[in-house]
Amino acid sequence: MGLATAVAALNNGELSQAHAWSLRLLELTPDDPAVLQLAAAVALAMDRGEDALRSARASLARRPDHVPTLVLAGRAARLGGDLAEAVTCLRRAASLEPGRAEAAFLLCVTLLEQGEKEANAMLQDLLERFPNEASGWRMLGDSLSAMDKPDAALSAYARAAQGKAAPAVHLRRAAILQSQGRYEEALADYAAAAALAPEVAEVTFRRALCLKQMQDTDRARLGFEEATRHESTAALAYFELGLIEQDRGHLAAAVKLYEEALARRPELAEGAVNLGICLQGMGDLAGAKEAYARALGLRADTFGRIAQALASSPTGELWLDHRALRRSLLR
Repeated sequence: MGLATAVAALNNGELSQAHAWSLRLLELTPDDPAVLQLAAAVALAMDRGEDALRSARASLARRPDHVPTLVLAGRAARLGGDLAEAVTCLRRAASLEPGRAEAAFLLCVTLLEQGEKEANAMLQDLLERFPNEASGWRMLGDSLSAMDKPDAALSAYARAAQGKAAPAVHLRRAAILQSQGRYEEALADYAAAAALAPEVAEVTFRRALCLKQMQDTDRARLGFEEATRHESTAALAYFELGLIEQDRGHLAAAVKLYEEALARRPELAEGAVNLGICLQGMGDLAGAKEAYARALGLRADTFGRIAQALASSPTGELWLDHRALRRSLLR
C-alpha cells in the first residue's frame, strides 16, 4: 500500500509527498530493493544526484542486473557528472534488454558527451531500431545542440517532432535554424508549433523576433503586439516594440513602451538604459539620469552604454572622470 502510494505521488509530480513516503518506507524496510529503487527515483526527480546514485547502488547490491534500477543509476551518475559509471550502468542495462529504448538512447547520449567514436555507430543503430522513439530523439537533439552540432541536432529533432512534445521540439528546431540565418525554415517550424499549441505565447514572441531579424518590421510589430497580451511575454514584447519605435525616431512612443516593459519586469536593465536614451533625446536630461541610475543599480555592466549615451547627444554631458559619473548616478 505504502509503496504504491509513493509511486503514484511520484508519477503525479507530488515530490514532497513521494519523498516523505520513501523516507517512511526506508525506516520500515531499509533493505528492500524496491524501496531503495523508489528512493533513487524520488531523489533523481528532485535533482539530488548523489542521493539517487547511493540508493540505486544499494538497490543493485540486493537485486543485481535489475534493468530499471540500472537506468536510474545511469541517470544519477550522469547528473553527478560521473559519465564513466553512467556508461557502465547504461551499457549493462542495454545489453540485458536490447529493446529498451531509454537505456539505448541514454547510453548513446553519454558516449557522445564523452567524445567516443562508438556513439556514431550507435546513432545509425538507433535509427534502425527506434526510428519513432520521439523522447529519445529529442534527448539526442538536446545533447547534439549543446555540443554545437546543429545539423545533427536538426535531424534528431525532425524525428522527435512526431511525439507528444512536438511543439517544444519545433521551437528547438526553429531556434537552431534562426541562428543559422535560415529564417524561412525557422518560420515553418514556428508555424508548426503554433498549429499544435496555439496557446503557447513563446511561439508568437519568438516568431516575431525571427521576422525582426528578417527586417520584416511590420509583421514583427504585429507579432510583438500579440505577444503583449500574454503575461509571460508581455514585458519583452513591449521592449521590442520600444526598439522599433526608437529606431523610427518616435521617441515619445518608445518611452511609453519601455515604461510598460519596466512596469512588468522592473529588473529589465536594458529597458531602463533605452528609456534614458529616449528621454535624453527628448531633452529631459534629469529623467534620463533617473533611468540610467536605475539601470546601473540593476546591472553594473550597463555603465559603458550609459557613459557613451550621455556623451553622444547634444543634450547630454561629457564626463572625463567615469568614477565621478558613476557616483553621481548612484548617490
